[in-house]
Amino acid sequence: MSTHLAPVARLPLSLEIASRLREAILVGDLTAGEELPTESALASTFGVGRSTVREALRVLQSQGLVTGAESVSTTRPRVTHDRLASTAASALTTALRVSAVSLPDLVGLRVLLERDAVQSVTDVPASAREGLEIMRAAAAAGDIEAFHLADVDFHVSLAYAGGNAAIGLVVEVMRGTIAGYLRAALSERGDPVPVLSHLCDEHEAIVAALDSGDQQRAAELVVAHIRGFYEPETER
Repeated sequence: MSTHLAPVARLPLSLEIASRLREAILVGDLTAGEELPTESALASTFGVGRSTVREALRVLQSQGLVTGAESVSTTRPRVTHDRLASTAASALTTALRVSAVSLPDLVGLRVLLERDAVQSVTDVPASAREGLEIMRAAAAAGDIEAFHLADVDFHVSLAYAGGNAAIGLVVEVMRGTIAGYLRAALSERGDPVPVLSHLCDEHEAIVAALDSGDQQRAAELVVAHIRGFYEPETER
């Protein structure tokens, strides 16, 4: 039988219910902070057993859309947006680790997003300056762990400072993946102090360009900074 004429796969009821509740959250019918109906009420609404509803809620909890799952509680789940970035970051990290997205593709995406964001930055945020100070201290101490965390915070801060919330969010979602590659790459560079110091110089040059009002120069420096560090990794 042709695969086009094969039986249509049916989703488990729990996934169908999770999909409907997810859509209600996305369109705003269920808003952030709102308590969901009881399991009994949801079971009655959807015409299923409470165990099916419970499984649907677990799906939504794993997606970061409703509270719960992380602890035992007698309170009803509430709609939440707080964990969406971390949930999306986990999904992206998983995709990268199974090679669904390559490092060169990730580098290319970072270049596009961060170049665009920096071109719109009119005021360097305090969080980026603070990250730069932490990086400089970490570089002097050869502290790779502290450096890479501050490095990622620096780039996320500039991405949001560009004023495009979508770009900021995507870069933030990429935070864990960026940090993982950065930490691994730094660990392979031998004596970390010269490398970290050089990266600090590049970050400071980006900030100096923005402070002088030359966003185009800052964007060029961001591209050179990202590609200059990762391109040797992408050629392996």
